Amino acid sequence: MNSYFVLWPNDWCKLLAQANDAGPLQVIYGGPHISVPSLGKVKVGDLIYPIIIKSGQLFIIAQMQVERITQAEVYLQEQNINKLDNNLWDTSAPKLIKQKPELGHRIPRSCVDDAATGSGTHFRFDFEVPIELVSSLQLGPKPGQEKGLSITKEGKISHVAFQGHFRRLSHDSATLVADLMQKF
Repeated sequence: MNSYFVLWPNDWCKLLAQANDAGPLQVIYGGPHISVPSLGKVKVGDLIYPIIIKSGQLFIIAQMQVERITQAEVYLQEQNINKLDNNLWDTSAPKLIKQKPELGHRIPRSCVDDAATGSGTHFRFDFEVPIELVSSLQLGPKPGQEKGLSITKEGKISHVAFQGHFRRLSHDSATLVADLMQKF
């Protein structure tokens, strides 16, 4: 089992908060864009942590253990979620979340290929990861290839380090995050 961080855009998280979407987290999409990266090596049993970066600080929004990976179209049909006026999800999502706020994060925010579904926690947009823990995190595609995050002198990190990928946590980092999540 692997654990991954995936960056969610701040504006999407604001829309979810405005829609009162408190979870639980049920789906994480994968797609062809930086804002919705491919699920890539994510597998059933893996843990995914959606994150945001606010003012250079890392926040964990939720956690979900993947139970199923399917084509996004299949998931959307099962959930009876449809685009508005055959527009792209990029333009449908903001309107649809206002019309049907109960759908919340289950609405794709951009083009999507796959859907990872599972059992997740409720959302928190205020769960900051302490900088001491952030400085200990190691991320990389394979064991032995992990690297730490670049942190400025002011103790801030950039969203760029997380953009466009599901970032795999090293085994030790996954343990640190799992321990932190006990306070979630």
